[in-house]
Amino acid sequence: MFPRHSPPGSPIYDQLVEEHGDVLGEARRLADLTHREAERLLAWDVSALGTSDDHP
Repeated sequence: MFPRHSPPGSPIYDQLVEEHGDVLGEARRLADLTHREAERLLAWDVSALGTSDDHP
C-alpha cells in the first residue's frame, strides 16, 4: 500500500484509513496509472499520418 499523506495529529483521518483503507492514496495511484496509460496510448507519431491533403 502507498504511504498516507495525512497531516500529523489528524486522528479522524487516521481512524478512517484504519477502517476503510487509504482511499485517497489508492485514488492517487489509480489516477497516475490512468494518466500514464493515456499518455502511452495517445503518443502516436503524427508524421506517420501523412499530409492533410490525404484527407477530405
